[in-house]
Amino acid sequence: MNEWQIKRTDTFLKFLKKHKNNHQLFIELDKKINLLKQDPEKVGGYLSGRLYGLKSTRLVGKFRLLFRIDNNKK
Repeated sequence: MNEWQIKRTDTFLKFLKKHKNNHQLFIELDKKINLLKQDPEKVGGYLSGRLYGLKSTRLVGKFRLLFRIDNNKK
């Protein structure tokens, strides 16, 4: 089974730098990214309104991971 490709935005990378000492956040983020690589449809839920087309999944506390599935590029 092929894994999905994960692309990170500049905004995401800046966020990671800002929260580099939050070890629990990185543990949860690693778990979610591994799940996304396997099957992103099974992770999180679709958003509506201004964020229509994106999916979201909770990480730790108030932190959420927003992502878009691109079936053409997988």
